[in-house]
Amino acid sequence: MYYIGEYITTEYTIFFKKLLIECYFYNSNSLIFILLANLFGEIAVVRTLNYEIYFDKVYGGWIGKCIGGAIGAQVEGQKKLHDFTEETAFPEKWPPNDDLDLQVLWLHALRTRGIFIDSRDLAEEWAEHCWYDFNEYGRFLKNFLRGIDPPVSGWFDNEYFRESMGSPIRSEIWGFICPGNPGLATWYAQKDAVLDHWKNSVWAEQFLSAIEASVFFEKDIVRLINIGLAYVPEDSKFYKLVQLVLECRERGLNWLEARNIVLSRFGHPDFTSVYQNLGFTLIALLWGEYDFGKTMLIALNSGYDTDCTCATAGAILGAILGEKKIPEKWRKPIGDAFEMGFSLPRESFKISDLARETCEVGVAVSKVLNRKVEIVNVPKEVYERALKIPLGKPTPKVELSVDYLGLPSIGKGETKTIEVFVKNNSGEYIVGELEIAVPENWVVREKYYVTLGPRENRFYCFTVQAPDKGVLFNKNILKIIFREVDGTVWEKSFGLCGAKLWKAVGPFWEGVSPFEDRAYIDKEYIDESLIAEGKLDKVFEKAVEINAYESVLPLDQVFPLKGEYCIYLLHRFLCPSDREVSLVVGSNGDFKLWLNGELVGEGKNRYIWNPFMYWFKVNIRKGENTVVIKYVKKTEKARLSLDFYKREKVPGNSSWQIDLATIL
Repeated sequence: MYYIGEYITTEYTIFFKKLLIECYFYNSNSLIFILLANLFGEIAVVRTLNYEIYFDKVYGGWIGKCIGGAIGAQVEGQKKLHDFTEETAFPEKWPPNDDLDLQVLWLHALRTRGIFIDSRDLAEEWAEHCWYDFNEYGRFLKNFLRGIDPPVSGWFDNEYFRESMGSPIRSEIWGFICPGNPGLATWYAQKDAVLDHWKNSVWAEQFLSAIEASVFFEKDIVRLINIGLAYVPEDSKFYKLVQLVLECRERGLNWLEARNIVLSRFGHPDFTSVYQNLGFTLIALLWGEYDFGKTMLIALNSGYDTDCTCATAGAILGAILGEKKIPEKWRKPIGDAFEMGFSLPRESFKISDLARETCEVGVAVSKVLNRKVEIVNVPKEVYERALKIPLGKPTPKVELSVDYLGLPSIGKGETKTIEVFVKNNSGEYIVGELEIAVPENWVVREKYYVTLGPRENRFYCFTVQAPDKGVLFNKNILKIIFREVDGTVWEKSFGLCGAKLWKAVGPFWEGVSPFEDRAYIDKEYIDESLIAEGKLDKVFEKAVEINAYESVLPLDQVFPLKGEYCIYLLHRFLCPSDREVSLVVGSNGDFKLWLNGELVGEGKNRYIWNPFMYWFKVNIRKGENTVVIKYVKKTEKARLSLDFYKREKVPGNSSWQIDLATIL
């Protein structure tokens, strides 16, 4: 990292590259990889960057981001080739750019919280200011507001969207505040990406941030791509995607042929999937050949998540060229203003001021973390504002954290072992008692007497037990408490999700041939009139219980038989108020759905699962409610998910209803 590849031998470059990747990926709060890079980089030359060039490139990057986001928004999600030209690419009205909004929020966090922000800081800023609930954004808020911190918030109950475009499109801010230092940019990017993603989308944001940090000293797109690849695990799917695009370019294929190959090998039904969309982005950059208009049109005409692909390509090429070299026909329509889709206290909504503020943070970072680049000829007013940004790393005397040792979820009457990590950051011994406070009717038995030496840390195991009767809330907040003998108290809250309890009867099927079993949605395997009559105790008298730790039910674990079958499922829950919601079902089999005895809908003949397949407007009432699902498995594996959704554009709110409780 730190661009050391130019100064040292290949063997050491490869060794330290892999070591540093492991350091920052597996411990997001560690500065080990920065220390290694600094120690290892003693022989590297400190490069200088003139502030005027720095500002021009950052300004060009943000202008390109805004242009791309605006032209792409008009056909976002359309899975087809388009035929836009320079004359038809511009929308009649320039929309807010959600690809930019969160980066403006991250800039706010950097300026107020300081350059040592971590994932928790970013998560708190999001919850405080931004209501966005789209796809993985909504899953992040659902998790974080249930007490689940990053990085677990990025992968838990987020199977379908955790390798999408939501985090790669937030990469520019990290590259732009770390000019010439791709490794440092990836350190920041990882803290961001794990809020709502994992693995390949995390690496994709790091890849892009490394490129965007390097454009200040490198213009060749292929070399920039290879710089980015240095921070991606070589055995990852994303690495293979990038290599495929480069191979298509080397073979002399045109961009349409390259697009088809990307889709044939990496296509995904989710239009926001990171693979096809960053494939399109790289195709636009490579086949665009540094022509801004050509690059924008390739990204736009490739389709799918076009606001993201166009914005990312525009940001990278805009930063390579600088604002002054973006063609006027593309530059003029955007003007110098941007809009946001949520409220944030700002003095200006000018893109030029956004660029200036970004550079101020970059100057601040260069004084502490980015010591490989010296930004020179910084205007006095910029330097003075940069010095007002907090530069220190806040380090509490005692740090507390939790490891779930698996899913952050627990079912009816279950016990779960978790590890509590206690770290003494001081130069003195600390002594005290460690315990966990749990919700009413929960049980935890362990309590520890802790003695830690200076800078010492240790793990402590706790076993918590959820109630086996009454109710189990979806949101449950527990608290780690460490009381020092001098009376000082350190606390850390965390969440454990209560699993939805389902009761199932079945399976039912018919052997129709020597090699085939069948089940039918329109055949009654029980007396279904009992569901409408509310006689559910009779229907589910001999049911098996299933704990659904995430939105997807673990049906294959309970019913591992091959072939088609039919089951009936019952879920009883409490709601604190009457409300109209959407009951959202994902099913790769046929199903019928009843709410409080009323048949509200069914689904047939759609066998590729996603969580948003069916939306039913329903009213759930205050107090007890019942959901019954008749599910017919039609594919090799059973996939069924259910959740309740109600959008309220209010920060600090989860559109996915997290205040419900399972009746045990």
